[in-house]
Amino acid sequence: MNAQEEKFVAYWTERRKIWSWTTHAKRMFLNVVLPLSTLIDLVNYFIIGDTAYAFFTFTHLFNFVLNMLMLSVLIILGTGFASWNYNEGKYWGILRKNSKKLQ
Repeated sequence: MNAQEEKFVAYWTERRKIWSWTTHAKRMFLNVVLPLSTLIDLVNYFIIGDTAYAFFTFTHLFNFVLNMLMLSVLIILGTGFASWNYNEGKYWGILRKNSKKLQ
């Protein structure tokens, strides 16, 4: 095992014990979903010119919240499963490779 693999194994050994969906969901929502849904809404209203409703109405708010919820579910679940599976695969691959070298 080289130094980079040892560093990753040490990192992921500790990280996988404390990894939680709650922390991941909060971080993804604040850093990705909220800015992305706001950007989509502003682009849709001001640049594309979707003026089917006034900017400050409950219909517009409902549409924004609905889009934000759909993006939240897709992005949070997608990135959570993808990052967990990637790191687990890499972790176990390194450990299997290392155990084969020892035999």
